[in-house]
Amino acid sequence: MPDATTDLVLKLASITGLGMSSINTDDPDTNTTARPGTLRILVDAYGYRILQYVKNTTASVAATAELLTKVANTAVANITAGSIRQATTTGLTANAHDGRLCYVLDNDDTAGAAPEGETSVIKNNSATIIDMEFDMPFSVALAANDDLTLISNWQGADAADGDLAHNVLGVVVGNQGISTLQFGWVQKEGYCPFVEALSGAITAGDPVVADAAQVGAFGSDGQELWVGIALAGMSADQAVDALPVNLRIFTCAGPGTTP
Repeated sequence: MPDATTDLVLKLASITGLGMSSINTDDPDTNTTARPGTLRILVDAYGYRILQYVKNTTASVAATAELLTKVANTAVANITAGSIRQATTTGLTANAHDGRLCYVLDNDDTAGAAPEGETSVIKNNSATIIDMEFDMPFSVALAANDDLTLISNWQGADAADGDLAHNVLGVVVGNQGISTLQFGWVQKEGYCPFVEALSGAITAGDPVVADAAQVGAFGSDGQELWVGIALAGMSADQAVDALPVNLRIFTCAGPGTTP
């Protein structure tokens, strides 16, 4: 069984470099400059930094230094029809679930029978149809009344108080932010020089956690919420509510571990 260090090395093995000019991209989904979800490593005066190419799904610009988290899962109950590559339902927002994982929560006909428990990836969706990637079909056709869960991958929204570290995507690094429904880079790991912070006292060397599109003091929050370590202190009367943070989102391992 691989330990945490082995797992980290395996994750790092496929990450390639990113130039400074590239971190400021703000791309429409018709002209993306990387595959959504791509990880890149950047080495500059701040040291090594790991970034991810994500989509801003909110109705406003995700500004530089704001913290994004994965969009919450979507439950799709009692589909009306299906096949090995498609599900029919109602009430969806067109293209809102592109790239998300589609997990079959329940086979209504026979509990535990395929495709229950299987996962595919959504190619695109309309208001009523969910199409899976062609080369990722379910082993058995979906059927009426099956239940699905749509799981976010690289789709981002404003972070919130209580977000688990493993659900947080990172800090927006582009100098123009990421426009609504467009793609750009967030930082997940390493020294980030400017991170929006909740007004209040934060002690240098203490963990920080997610708050409303920003970080805040960890208080009594458990390690599963820690997204990094404050590199400097911040006082309650500070004029600029931001600070440098050693982000540890890429290497967060959940409860019982140190980020």
